[in-house]
Amino acid sequence: MSHKIMIVDDEPANLRLLERLFRRDYHVISAGSGEEALRLLEQHDVSLLITDQRMPGMSGIELLKHTAPLRPHTVRIILTGYTDVTSLVEAINCGQVYKYVTKPWSNDDLRLTVGRALEHYETGRARHELAQANQRLVNRMKEMTRGFLRAISDALEAKDDHIHGHARRVRGYAVTVGRRLGLDEEALERLSVAAFLHDIGKIGTPDSILLKPGPLSTEESAEMRRHARRGARMLTGIAGLEDAAEAVLHHHEHFDGTGYPDGLRGEQIPLTSRIILVADAYDAMTSPRPFREALSHEEAVARLEESAGTRFDPEVVRAFVEFEPLARIRRAVAATPSADARVCFDASSLSFDELRERVSVDPLSAVRALRAANAAAGGLRTANLAAACTALGPVGLCEAVSGGNAWGECEPLSEELWEHSLRAAEAARLIAEQTGILDPEDAYALGLLHDVGQVLLASLFPATAAVLSGLDAEERAAYESASYGADHAQVGQWVLEACGVPRALAAAVQTHHDVDCANDPAALLLHIADLVAHADDPYKVAALDSISTERLYMLRLSRHDLFRVHALTGDTLERRLNPVI
Repeated sequence: MSHKIMIVDDEPANLRLLERLFRRDYHVISAGSGEEALRLLEQHDVSLLITDQRMPGMSGIELLKHTAPLRPHTVRIILTGYTDVTSLVEAINCGQVYKYVTKPWSNDDLRLTVGRALEHYETGRARHELAQANQRLVNRMKEMTRGFLRAISDALEAKDDHIHGHARRVRGYAVTVGRRLGLDEEALERLSVAAFLHDIGKIGTPDSILLKPGPLSTEESAEMRRHARRGARMLTGIAGLEDAAEAVLHHHEHFDGTGYPDGLRGEQIPLTSRIILVADAYDAMTSPRPFREALSHEEAVARLEESAGTRFDPEVVRAFVEFEPLARIRRAVAATPSADARVCFDASSLSFDELRERVSVDPLSAVRALRAANAAAGGLRTANLAAACTALGPVGLCEAVSGGNAWGECEPLSEELWEHSLRAAEAARLIAEQTGILDPEDAYALGLLHDVGQVLLASLFPATAAVLSGLDAEERAAYESASYGADHAQVGQWVLEACGVPRALAAAVQTHHDVDCANDPAALLLHIADLVAHADDPYKVAALDSISTERLYMLRLSRHDLFRVHALTGDTLERRLNPVI
């Protein structure tokens, strides 16, 4: 191939000499100063740069320092008759100079040096391209693994909707414990995968056993125990999941040797398995089942501590129970938030209709109204805000939205988050009206409350919330999981469940940020409403490539429908808010 080489020298005679020396074999670009060279390098990707050291303004070494980030793969040669040896040695040691050639040079020697330099360039470029190809392969493998994990999770949850989100929660708790125990990033990644897949073997467990509301018989218990070996066998044949297979095999081993399948004890049990067992047990205890209510955080922690040293590794239990952020979140979920200060009002001074309208545009007042209505004798178990307000009546609604702040010093929603919640609510209502997937009033409430977990976390951890403000949804979720053991979407589900919202609707909030997991139509509807609310222009939402045509088809929507929903959302919101603002 014909390489581009650049020659930089402030003496025209030297430039002409070097041009004649190389122009038959290479495409030569000349510059009379460092400044001119930098301008040309913005336009040309050159293989080799040859520069004189002593030039007015910018020296050769200074030029090479500027070119290193601009053209990192370019090979650099410096011509020098006199130079600061220290600067030259530093430049060579930093990799900014491939070689230096003293003046006067030998044309033959310089040709040979340039030839070797270009061979070095070819080798470096090939190595870089190979590294890029390898990275693309690694990324592709990670994508395939994530897709596999999500498919398995969906398959498990399709068998039992009461364990919705179990794999994700166990993963979050396990990684939090692993980080507190000092595991490195590679070990944490292995733990994350194993925790997410720990129940994969239950795919082969009969539904009659998996969903049985009462105690299992001896034969049924034996069949249930087989899921550990079954899951390990499923993973053993998948490249890169060998460690996960071992962790899954032993995640029901007990610290005192009474567990299964092999009766391992103490440190014979892989640390990953010991961590997963604690995380799994905590989530099982704090999640409701058809045959029992969920335990509180404090009750579950007490049971973990009671079994430390027998069923559980004491060090793992200690690392989990001493993790204060999760405890604070669980306590706050069990409490009742105050109304948003943005729409702070004297409830007693408003008519019932005015009060209902205020509640419909304030996520925290909506939480209070739903909680009160669904907790009342013969509660509704509804997400419908209008129905909740009607059930409470004027006096009950006034009492529900009044009162102190149980979420601590809760800051008002930011202007951006408040408006986004209202836009998502209107978009969800419009999509529900068109598709019939949800009752439009239920859809509106889910849209209004889809980020209520973010509000709670911001009230509990304001400093961290400020750090998260500039991150996208995926980055925010990863940071929140690492910091709290759960992301704001999961916290949002807990809040809605605490309000008595039906589990199927509350579960839609948990996965609404993850389009690949949003196979449930309600979650997918909420995901699309969220994207519509984020877009600042209807043409942008219609062109979103994060929503595949197949996903839209699941809801019987077209991209034109997204355009229309976005436009109508803005119009409806403006009409609705004008009387309130």
